[in-house]
Amino acid sequence: MNITDVFLINGQFNWDAVNTISNIILLFILVSITGWYARKQTNLMIKGQMRNKILGEVKDVLTPLIDNLIQEIEAIQNHKIFWHHYTSDVYGFNSGLTRFFYNEQYGSVKFIFSKKINGTLRDVLTKFSELKSMLHSHDSLIDDLNKLYMEIEKEIKIPEIREQLIKMAQEFNREKSATYRLKTEDPYLFFSEYIINIENKIKRNPNSIEPNIDFWEENQEELLKFRHTKNITEISDQIHSKLIQLKEENQTNFKKIEKIREKYRKEYNFTDDELDIFKVSLWQNG
Repeated sequence: MNITDVFLINGQFNWDAVNTISNIILLFILVSITGWYARKQTNLMIKGQMRNKILGEVKDVLTPLIDNLIQEIEAIQNHKIFWHHYTSDVYGFNSGLTRFFYNEQYGSVKFIFSKKINGTLRDVLTKFSELKSMLHSHDSLIDDLNKLYMEIEKEIKIPEIREQLIKMAQEFNREKSATYRLKTEDPYLFFSEYIINIENKIKRNPNSIEPNIDFWEENQEELLKFRHTKNITEISDQIHSKLIQLKEENQTNFKKIEKIREKYRKEYNFTDDELDIFKVSLWQNG
């Protein structure tokens, strides 16, 4: 039997055969379209799930990293770094510098990554292994700076300087009305930190009454003499060198991480609102 025998019976078209073949073809087309659509929907669902996962990585890891790097660069450039000894066991940077990872001794007061996103952070560091060494290098520099500030504190927080600061505060208050007097209970503890923080510029708020600033401005020359020792000068040079190194590393790492975030933005069509990108960094334009 040939194809003609299928479609012709006694010289007439076999419409039943034609309909059967047509139905088979239509069924094949329908199955193919359904399969294609199902695969497309599955791929869209997988991509949607992946998009949400990547968005979490960007918002919880990459953007906080970028923001912190920018803030540190600007704090170093603008001398807005303040170190503080909170308790006998806890000390670190109150403003300007922040560790990425929690540490019980150095900088434990402020750190970027909380425990709730450890899994997300782990995923990012697995995909971009160079980031892990970058983060640890950053925190290692923070630790070095902490140790250097501790050394300066040992030089400043001594009985002789304590006595001088208390006398200077008493003399300052003697000539002032209550509004303009120092109100700190221990001027030694307060102003010793001003002296220790060599990378912090003290600025007055406009149109404000600030006895602490008045005292500092009135006695600044005498107060700064406490820094003028051979050991503090050497430590200050080391701090300055470490901060330059930290700033340069931060600038390099900022560009690397921003490149990763930009790649994700294009690949998954993220908006600025989704990525929380609103900040303009002054140092990039300087």
